[in-house]
Amino acid sequence: MKKALAVVLVAAFIGVFAGGAMAQVPYMQIYFAGGQAQSACGTGFVDLYLNAFNFNMFVQAVDFQVMFPPALLYLSDTPTTPNGINDLVIGNASIGEAIAYNLPQNGYVPMLLTTIHCFWTAACDCSHGPQALVVGPYPGSLQPSGVRWPDFSQIFVIGWTTLVCPGPVSTEATTWGGVKALYR
Repeated sequence: MKKALAVVLVAAFIGVFAGGAMAQVPYMQIYFAGGQAQSACGTGFVDLYLNAFNFNMFVQAVDFQVMFPPALLYLSDTPTTPNGINDLVIGNASIGEAIAYNLPQNGYVPMLLTTIHCFWTAACDCSHGPQALVVGPYPGSLQPSGVRWPDFSQIFVIGWTTLVCPGPVSTEATTWGGVKALYR
């Protein structure tokens, strides 16, 4: 009886931990060099890195589109295709890109989807406030997505926003009562 109870408790704990890991929301986000999710204006060429996180599955394909702010001029992108010519890439990050992998990719760890090559423009002026760099849906779709292997189910993911010229974050010391009073 004690052994059966121990097995049930171990199974319950594994279920709780596995359920928590599976509850993580899959998302795509763009990073600047050094892993920064925001940047001030720069000059010259800049590479951006579109990554996929929390997919928690083997990935057969992904699709997305990147909306660029006036601060950045899209030049080209280099999709990460581990299988070379056997992988299929349709479009590009600016107009909508779909990448189908010949062999499933490990979405249980962060995945670099593509390296985007851009140029800083004269429209990058931080005095006008933040400019959004958005990972959005492939044209005709509702959200960016991935395709799970082996059942080829489409999984919708969240496209996060990266900021150019994020600006200062205003803060003020207060009490919890003061914060609650803001919403009365």
